[in-house]
Amino acid sequence: MALSKIDLDKAGVTGTLPTSNLDTVGVAQGGTGITSGTTDQFLKFTGTTTLASAADNAGSLVHITSQAFPSANIFVVDSVFSSSYVNYVMTINMLNCTTDDSLDFVFVKSGTADASSNYRYTMNGYQNNGSGSSSYSNGTTTFGRLFYDMDADSEAGASGTFTIYSPYAAYQRKQITGIAAIQKQTASNTTPYFIASDYHNGTTQQFTGIKFQSTGGNNFRAGSVSGGYSSVSIYGVKTS
Repeated sequence: MALSKIDLDKAGVTGTLPTSNLDTVGVAQGGTGITSGTTDQFLKFTGTTTLASAADNAGSLVHITSQAFPSANIFVVDSVFSSSYVNYVMTINMLNCTTDDSLDFVFVKSGTADASSNYRYTMNGYQNNGSGSSSYSNGTTTFGRLFYDMDADSEAGASGTFTIYSPYAAYQRKQITGIAAIQKQTASNTTPYFIASDYHNGTTQQFTGIKFQSTGGNNFRAGSVSGGYSSVSIYGVKTS
């Protein structure tokens, strides 16, 4: 009579069986029930005794680009906004210029900057020496603003996290909101800013990028992505 199963423990079998002799171990037997997955994804229960590769666990932000600011007063980051995402998150780390300056922006459409008079912005901050500081556009301007009154000292810098709403999507209004910290040469001049910039046109604009420019035309301090200073990163926000 043929044997239907062998008790490996009682038979004293040791070592590792060749994988060609093994079947996929099901979840009920303590396995995963699957033989492969997807890079950078996780496993999740589907509500039964099976497991699946989970794309929705891969993170809500998708990295698009990280770039260092050049030694110039203009820096264009294009081909980052598309129909893939509605909203975006942007971080700028430890940026300053060769002379005290501020940082403005305009949206870019396939390499062409939109410097029309459709931008508005407001920034409000409070220094830790007790004095307030603000910058605003009371009406339409040809640019928005992200940083105000950056110190040129190499040990200082401006950092911030911004949400960019609908730069490419089919809406006439585009918005950037964020929180920034402007570190001066002395600690008493550290200023947190609350920022809101707005772009509004009578027609829908599908912007593909963003152009950074110093207000006074001074060059940015050349940056390093690996070092983290004078750099910008942009992420797409997943909606499903």
